[in-house]
Amino acid sequence: MEASVLYNVPHEIPWKVYIPLYFYFTGLSAGSFILSTLSTVFGIKRFKPMALPAAIISFLLLLLAPACLILDLHQPLRFWHTLVPEYFNRTSALSYGSWLLTAYPIANLIYIYYIFVKNDRITRILGMITVPLAIFVHAYTGFAFALVRARAWWHSALMPGFFLTSALLSGIALLLVVALIMDRYRKEKLDPELFRSLRLMMVGILLTDLFWNGCFWLTLMVSTADGIASIWFALHEKLYVYGEILCGMLVPLALLVSPWTKQRRAWLYVASLLIICGVFLMRYSVVYIGFDIPLS
Repeated sequence: MEASVLYNVPHEIPWKVYIPLYFYFTGLSAGSFILSTLSTVFGIKRFKPMALPAAIISFLLLLLAPACLILDLHQPLRFWHTLVPEYFNRTSALSYGSWLLTAYPIANLIYIYYIFVKNDRITRILGMITVPLAIFVHAYTGFAFALVRARAWWHSALMPGFFLTSALLSGIALLLVVALIMDRYRKEKLDPELFRSLRLMMVGILLTDLFWNGCFWLTLMVSTADGIASIWFALHEKLYVYGEILCGMLVPLALLVSPWTKQRRAWLYVASLLIICGVFLMRYSVVYIGFDIPLS
């Protein structure tokens, strides 16, 4: 006798919107800090006026990131358990992340102080120490996804690189908006070469992020059934296609390279704001498209 059996298995999504926000704020912070060190560590003079604002923005954003993690916990008052050596798990990217989230803001705050007192030698040393922390504090989130073999949308060696480049992209876009506002109200105008450099950096990283996306699509399309289901689900997800890819990447890229818009500051504002929103949608889609494909 033929029989049809229907399984109605609920698949609860354990992470709320606080987790994409956490990834977003750490990325903005890391990207902003790396831009701050372009003058203090790498000696590129045209970025010097942005060193202190970028470092302060980086620190403030980093305060929001762990707050999002704590709010997502079912028992928020136990967050300090992650910092107790007894509970440290050497095989968990999240355990390393907890300590990085503690060390990075402390180093960042000391770095800000020495920029403020204009001690260039110590600022450079602290910047050289803190840059790796800024990179690792966001790269570990990419590893946290990449190591989850059960989720095809996450399990990719490209994930840490994708997270880092998009973090730098969002940081550049945010600092470009800040630079445009500063230049409007400062008596001493910023070097026009600063805006050109930031624009070209965004173009390069946008092309890199589009390359990452193409690699994801190609590898998933020839992978397992879960991988194929993930890519087809993503391509039917409006926030991913129209939000992240179209409005967050392709439209800003067109604005930044078009001869009719790339020299106009109003369009630089628009492109930067679209990128800032697009990177958040990238974090959002990475989390929730991964969860939308059932494990059973």
